[in-house]
Amino acid sequence: MKPWLTWTLGVAFVVGAWFVAFATPPEDAREAPFVVTASVGEQATGRDIVATVEGLRRADTLIDGGWSAEGNWLVVDLSISSRVSPRTLAHATLRVGDRTFAATERADGSLYQQGLTAGVPRRGSIAFELPADLEAEEAVLRLATLGETRLDSVIELPVPMAEIERSAEAELHPREWARP
Repeated sequence: MKPWLTWTLGVAFVVGAWFVAFATPPEDAREAPFVVTASVGEQATGRDIVATVEGLRRADTLIDGGWSAEGNWLVVDLSISSRVSPRTLAHATLRVGDRTFAATERADGSLYQQGLTAGVPRRGSIAFELPADLEAEEAVLRLATLGETRLDSVIELPVPMAEIERSAEAELHPREWARP
């Protein structure tokens, strides 16, 4: 075989191997959740969850009936139901950069960890207590009916933190059954 042909084939094999390595998905991709991207006011439907984020609010004090707490709060107003069988809003997180925050369990009126019925939406709020010094431009809200989201659908909503007006107080909307 001629030397120029050997070099050409060698370079072609190296470039081909590079393309194969580049196109191969990462190891954790086979267990990644199925992401359904939504925006405020838009209904998003996953395998067993239907959710509409109706609004986003920021406040220095969160009020839930007679309970209140000061802090850096993000309140998410939503309407949510399961699609097929009774479920629970078991996964509600906010990812800010490389940090992830779970919805607070301190507010009794929150929709977090509440039961969902198929086809009958519940309306209410969930809240995230963020560090006082956290001032991020963007965050991502994730909602799911299972605590472990591998191989399940997850509703993701980009949250423009810098665009949400901050008020002194925000009250959680009471949980109620909404009309479908």
